[in-house]
Amino acid sequence: MITRGGIFIFILNLFKNKKSDGKIHFKLSITLASILIIFGVFLGYKIFVSPKSPPKQWSLTDNINNKVKFISEESLINEIRNVNKIIPLEVEFSETIIIDESWGSFNAFKKFKKIKFFANCSYSVDLSTISENDIKINKLKNEVELQLEPPTVFSIDLNEEKTTYEEVNNGIFRFGDVTLTSEEYGVIEKEVSKSFEKKMQDSEIYDKATTNTTLALKTLVGQITNNELSVKVIFKEN
Repeated sequence: MITRGGIFIFILNLFKNKKSDGKIHFKLSITLASILIIFGVFLGYKIFVSPKSPPKQWSLTDNINNKVKFISEESLINEIRNVNKIIPLEVEFSETIIIDESWGSFNAFKKFKKIKFFANCSYSVDLSTISENDIKINKLKNEVELQLEPPTVFSIDLNEEKTTYEEVNNGIFRFGDVTLTSEEYGVIEKEVSKSFEKKMQDSEIYDKATTNTTLALKTLVGQITNNELSVKVIFKEN
């Protein structure tokens, strides 16, 4: 097998033994050319034909595991706390009340007026109080488990601009409008707000709030972890 060291020694010996006549110079030139050709073929084989080590394979699972191990409960808690509060459900309700100033049950003496109230109502979930005990990361399953306080009624905002007042309904022996003092109107608004809050406690409305909370937390954690972790939400019992 020809090596680069052997080629160098062979060329050196030729130079030591060369004679001054032209034939020797011609032979030397032919020999050098042959050696260069052989060396070129050998080098080309090493570069283009010799088998190379296979490229390193990239594994999606390995990549996820590498990322997940750098996500700590503490860093995830801090990110969630920074959100402070989420509003998983907003809904508009309406409630009609009757101000009745009728005299007895006879139609001739009836006198009443209807007022229709509207309110924007919402649930909220406080994330600012989440603690280390409320979060667990399962690296084997690539899953995070969150324990949260259940959604609570956050606001009952009466929309006064949408409040409608119907014309007074008078019997033949009753006249004038139904009027309210500011104190009476304030009492009515409080009672209407209680009615709206009771509607918010309906099981169908509440279930919608919890479902939306779970979806919101999955979206939030997905943004924080680049969707590397699945999310399981457990609501604490009151």
